[in-house]
Amino acid sequence: MKIKICGLSTKEAVDTAVESGATHLGFILSPSKRQVAPEKILQITNDVPKTVKKVGVFVDEPINFVKKAIQVAQLDLVQLHGNEDMNYINQLDISVIKAIRPDQEFKEYEDVILLFDSPQAGSGQAFDWESLVTSGLKNKFFIAGGLNPENVAAAIQHFPNAYGVDVSSGVETDGIKNLTKIKNFVQNASLASSKQLFIEFLRITKKLIENKIIPYLMGSLAVEQIINFPTNPDDIDIQLKKPDFENFEQLTSLMEELGYQLIDLHEHKFEKASIHVGFASVETLKNYAGVDYLTIQQERMENGEKYHLPNVEQSLKIYQAAKRDEWRGGKQKDSFILDKLIKEQKRNDNER
Repeated sequence: MKIKICGLSTKEAVDTAVESGATHLGFILSPSKRQVAPEKILQITNDVPKTVKKVGVFVDEPINFVKKAIQVAQLDLVQLHGNEDMNYINQLDISVIKAIRPDQEFKEYEDVILLFDSPQAGSGQAFDWESLVTSGLKNKFFIAGGLNPENVAAAIQHFPNAYGVDVSSGVETDGIKNLTKIKNFVQNASLASSKQLFIEFLRITKKLIENKIIPYLMGSLAVEQIINFPTNPDDIDIQLKKPDFENFEQLTSLMEELGYQLIDLHEHKFEKASIHVGFASVETLKNYAGVDYLTIQQERMENGEKYHLPNVEQSLKIYQAAKRDEWRGGKQKDSFILDKLIKEQKRNDNER
């Protein structure tokens, strides 16, 4: 789940959003009480990890102004809140988020991320969620408008296929970004997203078990089940015993029955709406992290079906290996999870 904190204007708020696990930072560059100059954006984001995306928000600005701001602020995306059409968007050599009302026609916006907002953006007012039908929508989309730490979980539950959630005034007090609210929003959004992913993992597990395949849940979703802290998983990482993994034709067929499509044969990754599921061979853990899959404990689901889950010590070894893995590019989330696992392992050692 993408979590965007918008209307940022101070380094303290930026740092809090990043440290809490936000994936996108929004900056208003058009006239607004939250407006910030491109030069200041560059200044307060100079140490933001590349994995966290900087989004510039504009309203009917001249295209050259937007292009210049992208260059100066080193933006990763732009978000358009005015009457910009595809002719305007096609002049931008950067990913675009287009804000629209739920009752607005949006079929023209191909290959554009949509953001469904209330009629008065930044007002803190929610739109009628029931009025928006997203089934069959091909675009990735954010939900915005009136979100806050208290209702973001309900929004994610209502829109399980959402690409992300966006908040601005909902994490403010008297018009100023409230650091505690930012932390709570990101945490609550992460936990709600993880719950949805775990439910989907159980659904996949049921299908695998029907075919005598017992999965191993790995990655940040597994860590969240082990030590119960928000990791905001990007996807569902599943590992299988080598014979099951190498029978990829059968695995593909089973995933297609669940509505998934194979999108990356090399990475063995499947997609359904905003959910991504990746598969790997569990035997590779021995060389990768020094973890013998035969030692990974077995867990039981409520209906008696089985899946495997690594413990804290095993997860710690896996994330230490991930930290050394050049292919992962030093992901900030890996470091964040590794720190939490180290603390949990120390706590367990002290209790023994």
